[in-house]
Formats: sequence, C-alpha cells, structure tokens
Amino acid sequence: MTEIRYSIKDLENFTKIKAHTIRIWESRYGLLTPSRTDTNIRYYGEEDLKKILNINLLYTSGLKISKIAALTELEIISNSKALILEEDRDKQSEIDMLTVMILAFDGDAIKYYLDERLEKEELEDLYTTVVIPLLEKIGQLWQVNSIDIIHEHYFSNIFREFLINKTEGLKSPSRFEKTSILFLHDEEEHEFAILLYNYILKKHGYNCHNFGQNVPIKEIDTAYSQLMPDIVVTTFTALLSEKDFRVIEKELLKFTKNSEVIISGSQLDAFEFSFSKKLKHIRSIQELKLHLS
Repeated sequence: MTEIRYSIKDLENFTKIKAHTIRIWESRYGLLTPSRTDTNIRYYGEEDLKKILNINLLYTSGLKISKIAALTELEIISNSKALILEEDRDKQSEIDMLTVMILAFDGDAIKYYLDERLEKEELEDLYTTVVIPLLEKIGQLWQVNSIDIIHEHYFSNIFREFLINKTEGLKSPSRFEKTSILFLHDEEEHEFAILLYNYILKKHGYNCHNFGQNVPIKEIDTAYSQLMPDIVVTTFTALLSEKDFRVIEKELLKFTKNSEVIISGSQLDAFEFSFSKKLKHIRSIQELKLHLS
C-alpha cells in the first residue's frame, strides 16, 4: 500500500494552525517529528495527522501546549476521546474526528458514530449540524489538494445507505392517506436532500415514491398520471441556468395542476428571479417540516 504523505501546509489546512506555529511546537516541544524524502523535503504520515488533530482539539478546548507536550501519546488520544464524548461536545471536533475516519476508510466507525448520534437527536438535525458542515470541509480540503475525491465518494455512499436504511425502518401506517412523488431532474445528481425529504415525508405518513436522480421531467408525467400524488417534491443543487429552470418549471406546471409542488435547493436560493406562485419554494428542512405539520 502506498504511504500517505502530508505537507505542513496540509496540516495547516486540516487544523487551521499556522505552519509557523506547528514548526515552533516541533522544535520547542517535539510534538511532531516529520520524515524527509530523499531530496530532504519534510512530510508527515497519517499518524502525524491524527496526532495534530487531537492536539488541536485539546489546545482549542483550553489546555496549554506545554501541558499537552507533557502527555504521552496514549494520554493525548484518551483525553481527546473524552472531550469528543462529552454531552456538550464541540461540533468542529466531531467533524475533525469524522474526517480522520474518512481518511482511514473506517466505515464501521463512521456507521457506529452515526447510529450513536441518532439515539440522541433527529436525523434531520444530524444532517444539518454534522453532515453538511462535514461535506463543506471535505470540499474545502479537496480544493487545496489535502483530500481526494474518493474520500468524498466513500462517505457519501455510507451516508446514502444510512439514510435509505433509516427510511426503510420507519413504521408505515396500515393505510396511507397521502401520496408523494420525489425526483431529481435529468441534470441533477446531488441526492442527499431528496433522500432526506423522502424520510421526512414518510415520517409524516406519506406513501413516498422516489424516482431518484437524472430523471427526464417528461417521464415524471407518466408516473404522475397513475399515482395522482398530493405532493411533488424536487430540489436543485447543481449549477442551472434560468433558461433550463424555466423549461423544468413549465413542464412541471403542465401536469401537476391537482398537486402541490415543493421545490428547494441552494441553486434556487442563489437565483435573482422569481418563480411561479404555484410552486412552493422552501429554504430549509425546518420549513418543510412546519409546512407538513
């Protein structure tokens, strides 16, 4: 297996600790011992990354760097875990912890963490407070070449399966009184939001029919005419022009006259033009839940 190597700039990107500060901690306290290539270029391994993340966790929680330096490797790890497991733990610390799990491709640890959190809060809240910030951090790290796209795919697939399993585990009523159709248009692949909406709608007693990603809008007409849903839901995250949106809007309104159409997504929030009043634009998960209540 190829050794994973990180530069001091990578460590700075992960922790927000300046490279200059990391070098001082190395020389003064011996907290890290970088390796060197044959051409004398410094680099750090995966264990170094984990250690600096744990050091950063202890440091930002108020422990002086001199005190951290006096701890053994095992004490640094155990003290960090204790902080993470505190009831009022810091969200950024959790995101750092999950980032390390993703870098190690430790799927079992990620699933255990998600299940543990779900015992204490709603799935929607977990998504908002942890998953979205985590994906944002992964995107930032990818942008500065400190993480690979495969890591994002790895976590996304785990969380996708997690969402689907939790949706399937919801108790269904003996008889559905409401029906919904969910889909993503043929240029849209970001499905977390629609999977989460599927979960919320099912929790509110809807018989949900999720047609997934990349669905030509005209194909939804076929399903609509047979199912006659109370609600049609779609979301827009991928880059979309006003012209392309207007085509989708027009097609949707053609065949959904007897249903409510709910639209959402960051792309819509960025648009500076208005939509048809026949479309219900929601801007948050909470807004959707209030609307369904």
